[in-house]
Amino acid sequence: MRLLVTGAGGFVGRHVLAAAAARGWHVMRASRAATAANPFEIALGAEFWSRSDFARAIAASRPDCILHLAGVTGATDRRTMFEANTLLAGELLAAAAEQAEPPRVVLLGSAAEYGFVAADAQPAAESSACLPTTDYGIAKYAQTLLGLAAAAGGMPVLVARLFNPVGTGMPPHLALPSFARQLIGPIGNEVRMKVGDLGVSRDFIDVQETARLLLDLAELPKWDWPLVNLCSGRAFVLRDLLDQMIAASGLRVAIETSSSLQRPGGMRILTGDIRRLAAFGLSPNVPDFQALLPMLLKEARGE
Repeated sequence: MRLLVTGAGGFVGRHVLAAAAARGWHVMRASRAATAANPFEIALGAEFWSRSDFARAIAASRPDCILHLAGVTGATDRRTMFEANTLLAGELLAAAAEQAEPPRVVLLGSAAEYGFVAADAQPAAESSACLPTTDYGIAKYAQTLLGLAAAAGGMPVLVARLFNPVGTGMPPHLALPSFARQLIGPIGNEVRMKVGDLGVSRDFIDVQETARLLLDLAELPKWDWPLVNLCSGRAFVLRDLLDQMIAASGLRVAIETSSSLQRPGGMRILTGDIRRLAAFGLSPNVPDFQALLPMLLKEARGE
């Protein structure tokens, strides 16, 4: 399998590269560097990548499949958010469509596209209405619409709508790595933590499982649907995960709830429907937090 990966240096991308290497796949990565550091890197520069940039990357890599993982998740200005999470995919799809034999394209979506999903409408299925409430969710949903339009036009495009990947290398603004950074100190000491709403439940998936499923999807001979949830199908209460992390840290902890870290009107629970993923012949494993949470603590401590 010949694979071209964008966003290979990101959280999910690094795990995808490792998983693809373990399978013996030929992987090329598009990067923002000015010059390539090795024969497996295609340097496209730091500016916004155009259709011609992607065409050059496709010509250099001759991929069977492109995994488009590039994007931004943290706080940024609206223009950057939409350039990175919507317009970039549009340029990629345009370049792929110009090929005599268009390569298969997997676009990485986000559960943020769903927006608010009522408790009685859980789990969120691919057919559920999308009413995103954040710039990130709106930008990702716009990317999905571009992908679905391309698929409707006959291009081999799949949107993998990812929920909450967890593992080493997580972006620091997310809840679990934020908890881990606050739990740094000598054993037996008391630390004071600032947290948001710990009563919410979210569908988490191990990032290594995310990488496995993305590669499994890329390897399938055909995609019967152009959109699939990438999740574990099980929601975990944030307070339970924090309690496990505190126990693993060996620290005494005082918890302070901060209104600035809470989202008014936020969902109490969000779980993804895995039935379509199962129809693809794939089964996600539930994350092993007894292993994952100590790993996040070690990473926060620099161990």
